[in-house]
Amino acid sequence: MPTLEARGVELAWSELGSGPAVLLVHETAATGAEWGLVAEALAARARAIVYDRRGWGASSAPEEYRRTTVEEQSEDAAALIEASDAAPAIVCGAGSGAVIALDLMLRVPESVSGAVLIEPPVLQLLPAATEAMSDDRRRLETAAGAGEDPVALYLSGALPALGPGIGRVPDALTEGARRRPGSVIAELGIAATWGMPLPRLASAEHPAAIVIAGSTPPLLRDAAGALASRLASGRLEEIDSGRRPPHLGAPEEVARLALGVSS
Repeated sequence: MPTLEARGVELAWSELGSGPAVLLVHETAATGAEWGLVAEALAARARAIVYDRRGWGASSAPEEYRRTTVEEQSEDAAALIEASDAAPAIVCGAGSGAVIALDLMLRVPESVSGAVLIEPPVLQLLPAATEAMSDDRRRLETAAGAGEDPVALYLSGALPALGPGIGRVPDALTEGARRRPGSVIAELGIAATWGMPLPRLASAEHPAAIVIAGSTPPLLRDAAGALASRLASGRLEEIDSGRRPPHLGAPEEVARLALGVSS
């Protein structure tokens, strides 16, 4: 697997197929491996680029890695697009990866031709989510005081605002999070602290599909709807993926959406 030096870290990445580039951005606690089936579905018609974000999988993290931001993560993605000569790429992200993909589309539009945003946790669009996030932080504090493992709490799906939907991801795809707990802590609440540029949402240059499923938790479903109503050329898509997130339960449908969203 090749690596790219990007702002103090080594990003491990790979590609499959040829044609228009599709950059696949994974969620917190996972790695690029979660995109395996989507990449295979894309490969016949596109160049699927998969990478481990900083702090995950085979990619490195800075020393004293305690905090990251959506902006820092999207700058890594932009560096990879440039280094791999993939611009303009379709960006496809899940969970926090969807917010990273959205930030990239808004701040570096020349590197992107369209986006697929799977269950983006843009809870700052929901006034009712403020209390839910506070409740989750209290749960974490209580767990820490009781000597419980905060990463296990996160992965269990017991934090519906700070870790919405993660409980539906198979353990095999999140086992690395137990070995790198600092990366989980560094990303807790990453989407909630994103300085969402509301004017840019209304004037976004590229089309975006915002994807949910029947199993999407209510907070994520409401956030997706709120984003679709604010994002220029954004459309809400609901697909059948069973009990799994869309990219895991319906990879061919997600690949179809990615190939169809481009300006």
